[in-house]
Amino acid sequence: MSLRFALFAAIFSLFVTHAAHAEGPILLVDDPAILAALDAKGFGFAGIFGVDGKGDLKTLHDKAPAYRQIVETVASDVATLRAEMKAGGRPLYEVTDGNVGRIMDMRWLKTDAARFRLVGVANRLDRRDFVEMKGDRSCGEVRFIYRLAYSFRKNGKALASRLPFNFNAVYSAATDADGGCVGVAGCWTPQLDESVDAGWLIGGPLERAGLTFKQLELNAQVVRFPSGQETEFGGQAAYLMRIFAIDGAAVNEKPLENTPDTARLAEDVALKTRLADYIGANVAAVDLGVYEIPDEFLAKKVVSWSTFGSKAGQSSIHAAVPARGFCRARLFGLEAGAHA
Repeated sequence: MSLRFALFAAIFSLFVTHAAHAEGPILLVDDPAILAALDAKGFGFAGIFGVDGKGDLKTLHDKAPAYRQIVETVASDVATLRAEMKAGGRPLYEVTDGNVGRIMDMRWLKTDAARFRLVGVANRLDRRDFVEMKGDRSCGEVRFIYRLAYSFRKNGKALASRLPFNFNAVYSAATDADGGCVGVAGCWTPQLDESVDAGWLIGGPLERAGLTFKQLELNAQVVRFPSGQETEFGGQAAYLMRIFAIDGAAVNEKPLENTPDTARLAEDVALKTRLADYIGANVAAVDLGVYEIPDEFLAKKVVSWSTFGSKAGQSSIHAAVPARGFCRARLFGLEAGAHA
């Protein structure tokens, strides 16, 4: 009997050890209560700029030169788009009840009635493949997603909502002491006796010492046409995309990953030819989905229109190398499927 019990205990122990990891790693944190706790414990948007306080955007705009520079860049982009739309016969308005085109009111980015709330934390250790291509030593990325929200009182009523204006703060995940990533990846998998809450995350996968700020990515709806005006599309919207590197008070615009500058490529035949050469030389990597187009071909700003799909030329690689723009024979014999 004792031998049977010992055997049963050993098997049960193995089962429990395996089951402790049965549910797999945490890939996305989207629980509002956990996110609110993280926001309040040092992972708020203002902390990216070294600003303490309640996180309202007036305080951030007043105290953080880097944030002000980002707001100025976005404001310039929005003003340029507005002028282009007006020249094409489509005026835009910040405040309106009419069935007309609407544009982002930049006052939201510097008012005490608004802040960027943490709405998600993404485990992107799978990005290690891209990191290795650059020769960096890290275990991929951790991303904190912030969305613009407002709250104020008007005529005795409380008004609060969120706007489709998002920042993605990207951090590099440090390696284990031996240079590997097994331990780092394991931190994202809770044991059976552990509950996933803010404390568990801060003491584990989100431990500050293991995260290094990399860049701030913007994906924001800046123009909206209602469905009553764009009846064939059920509405239409324009999204502004940018990436910012932040070093203290300094801000630099970074190229958008794998996003060709189609306007520049259309005007520069030599540049387009070099892009075709790159694709031909790297078709196997493209087939695997792990490649990075060199910076010289990339855009630093993109305005992407919804409902256009593959015709949203400013964000489509197909538009970067149209059929008439380079010789198809350059890629002859390099069918991607051959490298699968």
